[in-house]
Order: sequence, then structure tokens, then C-alpha cells
Amino acid sequence: MLVRLHVVIDKEDEDIEKRVKDKLSLLCTKFSYSPSREQPSLNGCIEWYATADLSDQEINDLLDVLNNDWDGDHYDCDAYGFNTKMFDENVYYLQFQTI
Repeated sequence: MLVRLHVVIDKEDEDIEKRVKDKLSLLCTKFSYSPSREQPSLNGCIEWYATADLSDQEINDLLDVLNNDWDGDHYDCDAYGFNTKMFDENVYYLQFQTI
């Protein structure tokens, strides 16, 4: 199943971006990444997308480690870092969707 993960980090910092992408790659070696860009509605934040073709079990396993409290179902959900436990302290927002 094709999936897309939208990632927003809280600082415009290439080292933090690289660290977060490296962590994601360890959690899911199948991810491909879009170029990052400044997040238009949040000052000082950057965003990018990660896509992969995953099985249902891979999706469940990945969602379990990315965040501890998703809103929505396993095929269209999101989470904010200010009130949940993210896989990295600089991740502000995640949205996960099947496409």
C-alpha cells in the first residue's frame, strides 16, 4: 500500500533535518524523501514528505514508533508534538496517509 508521511520539524536547521531523516530511514528503509522547504504557516519550521510502499503490518509497526497518540485511523491520521511523544524531539507535526 502506498503511504505518505508529512513531516514538520520545529527548526530550520539542516543538521536537525538530517538527523530526523536518518531516524526515519532506520525505522523504515523504504522511505523516499521530497526536498524540504520552509513551512509556509509556521515561522522557523521546515517540512517534507516521505513516501513508501508498505504492508499493513509495516504500517502498524511504523505508526507505533513514530508517535504515541494519533488522531484518526491508521490510513489517515495526524499528531502534534506539543501534546504527544514523537520519535524525535524536534518533530512538530506528522500526518500519515495511504494514497
